[in-house]
Amino acid sequence: MSNEKVLFIFPPSSWGTIERFCQPLGALSLVTVLRQQNIDTHILDLSAEGWFPRKLAHYIKQNQFTHLGVTILTPFRRVAYEILQLVKKVNPNIITLVGGPHVTYMKENIFSESPFIDIAVSGEAESQIVDIIQTTTKKKFYETRYIENINELPFPERKLLRHIKYNKMNNIWINDSASMNVGRGCQWRKCRFCSRDMLTLKYRRRSVENIIDEIHIVQNELNYKNIIFVDDSLKINSNFAKELFKTKVKEGLDIPFWALARADQIDDEGARLMRRANGTGLLIGIESIVPRVIGMYQKISSNPRKWKGLLDRTFELADKYDLITIATFIIGGPTETEREIDATINYCRASTLEIAQPFPFQYNIGSDFWKEAINEGKIAPTQYYSYNDKGTGTTEFTTEELFEKTLKAEFLINSPLLNASRYLRLIRKLIRQKNFSIVGQNLLRLPFIIQATYKQHPYEIVPEELHG
Repeated sequence: MSNEKVLFIFPPSSWGTIERFCQPLGALSLVTVLRQQNIDTHILDLSAEGWFPRKLAHYIKQNQFTHLGVTILTPFRRVAYEILQLVKKVNPNIITLVGGPHVTYMKENIFSESPFIDIAVSGEAESQIVDIIQTTTKKKFYETRYIENINELPFPERKLLRHIKYNKMNNIWINDSASMNVGRGCQWRKCRFCSRDMLTLKYRRRSVENIIDEIHIVQNELNYKNIIFVDDSLKINSNFAKELFKTKVKEGLDIPFWALARADQIDDEGARLMRRANGTGLLIGIESIVPRVIGMYQKISSNPRKWKGLLDRTFELADKYDLITIATFIIGGPTETEREIDATINYCRASTLEIAQPFPFQYNIGSDFWKEAINEGKIAPTQYYSYNDKGTGTTEFTTEELFEKTLKAEFLINSPLLNASRYLRLIRKLIRQKNFSIVGQNLLRLPFIIQATYKQHPYEIVPEELHG
């Protein structure tokens, strides 16, 4: 056993909040690599724990950690920096490390954002994390290579987070879930609102055998009740996905699962095999129903006028095979008119999807829209995660008005009081899937679901990232 004692923290969006959708697989992977080398390593998922600063300070004081690693996500970076400052105050000698997408975007400039950073790591650090921890150099930046063969990576030690039940997805309560990746990177990387391309990580996929081995552990050793494949998109119509579904059935692995997917990457055979493999549902990005807007977003490689038909087909297949659909879409993209926004809202209201989650448009660091807005002087280079506003000249609404439209759309589409048929359809699909425990969970929590459609928006409003 080495002399190092390491803690990795995944930060919350704000102190005290509890979000239990997805396990922090990136940080958990690094923890697993270090533990395999007999380095005493721990992990805190503060996004799921709901801690406040005082409890974290007490925890740090009780333990003699030599190193602290924090994942930095751009929208949550302020909380991450507060964590670093708190930890340094409690233990000035601790060596702090930061990683995550925001570090990869910022590179060495990350040190200018917080004086409490000792080491910054860009990229995928599994191959170098042991050496980084065992090197005492401070104020150093590491540019790590991406992992070519991700089959070589160890399976995450989920037992370290087994006390947390990840069981909530867009106001639907699901069973105790393990998050999994089929691959790393994005196969599409063309959506102009997305920052993925700036990460410059090519797509790499695990083998079917490797994934099945992990599912065996998740189902039979850790006794999870559900899996969420959190890849940007699982190509349901691909030979790979179909082989994965068939092998899961052949191996007797009946654990239910959810997958993120694209409407142009789903076919009848894939949907049928997914359901046969005990697939529960799909998370689909609609973004918009308007061909002009879809073309602007570069969401589809073919004619944007085909997009609505692809969405219709996806929801038809979901109904045919009793797959639950949760869809997301964007409100207030550059040049998007109120009429175009309403067209997407009305489509979601009339469609047979179960849940829709609208989001106000943002200029995300590294995206094509973000770069163009900076070049045209519409936003400042320091506005890393900036909501759209009529001050940019690309929308007729203020940011606050877009928030209000988003909240209203969520209510119009999802409220059980206005759309009881949606929830009846959801319950009917869960019964046909024989997910009886989830039926009970959602019926018991129906009052909370109703209340959630009336709540204030959780979007963080950072003054310097608004447009005045």
